[in-house]
Amino acid sequence: MSLDQYCPECGGLLLFDSTTKRYGCKSCGLFLTREQLSDIRYKMKTPQEDVRRKKQREQSDYLEWWLSGKKEG
Repeated sequence: MSLDQYCPECGGLLLFDSTTKRYGCKSCGLFLTREQLSDIRYKMKTPQEDVRRKKQREQSDYLEWWLSGKKEG
């Protein structure tokens, strides 16, 4: 199963209804268009990427600080 087949709310199975062009969850009943599903997944993904970027920035700042201290001594 691909990621597109899982409900972002409960993790249940998402089925595509071709007549309404919407995804429906068999478990919780969530009913979304493709755009709504994409927006929800983007919002869920963003905080994880922000944490990753923050950690990389902190590591870079530390490395810069550490290297600058070694040059002076």
